[in-house]
Amino acid sequence: MSGRNILAVAQVECLRLIRSRVTFTLLLLVPLLQVLLFGFAIRPEATSVSVAVAAPTPESATNVVKALREDRRFRLVGKVAAPGGAERTVRSGQALVGIEIPELRSFSNPRAPNVPVRIIVDATNPSLTTAAEARIEARYWRELAQQADAGGVGLKIERLYNPQGRADWTFLPALAGVTVMIAMIMLGSLAVSREREGGTWESLQSLPLGAGEVLVGKILPGTALGTLQGAIVLLIGAGLFDVPMRGSLIALVALLPLFAATHLAIGYAISARAATQLAALQGAVAFYLPAMLLSGFLYPFETLPRWAQLIGNAFPLSHFIRAAQGATLRGDAAATVLEHAWPMLIAVLAAAFAALVFRPRAQ
Repeated sequence: MSGRNILAVAQVECLRLIRSRVTFTLLLLVPLLQVLLFGFAIRPEATSVSVAVAAPTPESATNVVKALREDRRFRLVGKVAAPGGAERTVRSGQALVGIEIPELRSFSNPRAPNVPVRIIVDATNPSLTTAAEARIEARYWRELAQQADAGGVGLKIERLYNPQGRADWTFLPALAGVTVMIAMIMLGSLAVSREREGGTWESLQSLPLGAGEVLVGKILPGTALGTLQGAIVLLIGAGLFDVPMRGSLIALVALLPLFAATHLAIGYAISARAATQLAALQGAVAFYLPAMLLSGFLYPFETLPRWAQLIGNAFPLSHFIRAAQGATLRGDAAATVLEHAWPMLIAVLAAAFAALVFRPRAQ
């Protein structure tokens, strides 16, 4: 082996890497994207948890409201509601924690029932609310200790949707969307670039087919595959991990074809612009990496800053995760689950338009 020959080959390879757009993407853009997301957007713990308060009178909740406003880790939602209002706010998804303050016994009301303060928690994502539960409970008992009041009415914590705080119940419904997204993006992103490199794209272009016909024809088989894939993940979650199916599972399964077609069209648009399969794969990674980080799959969506939430809402995965958790844990009806179809429909139309406008021509 000649050292001069090795250096010559290394020099040529360095020049090729420097001039390659693929190298630029791998070495700079992807790491930069990860640093920006983890540095500015990802927050493992919530900076503030939304709390709703209900009491017989606003005056009876004065101390609670004051304590919540002093603690920046809590964000008060609305005004003090009538009894039952805090629980309704949590069930509607407008707050993560609800505090129901009972009517207290007093000289003017000696017959008031001695019931505990109810803390209603949306336990759909226990990693988001467990710390908030502990802070509220600690604050309550600290207040009693400072007042030397051993006769407090006590606390009763009620965890809705996921009483045992099982992390897999939060993770598995969302996993159905992530699995379909990655598979369809990869499948779509290789659709054109693979055929171009294999020499079959020119033959397809010579056939009397319109661009729309080609696009729909390529999307339909993948859509069926993605729907089956997502349904299998949901069945495994229900069968092996006892994930509850409290809501409209039919509506959730009906979302799967649209969700799969959306990412196939996005992948097709990436493939139409990519010169090689490697470039197409890089485009796919550049799409699904921020989608996973900003959708609420790996980290609670509520912990993201406002600007990151706006970006996250642009990804269809964010809406599918909400639909999946609603259909499994929260018990959402079909109409509520299907409300999440509109963002996906807009995304698939935009991706299909991009694929048609930027469709590659035979060289």
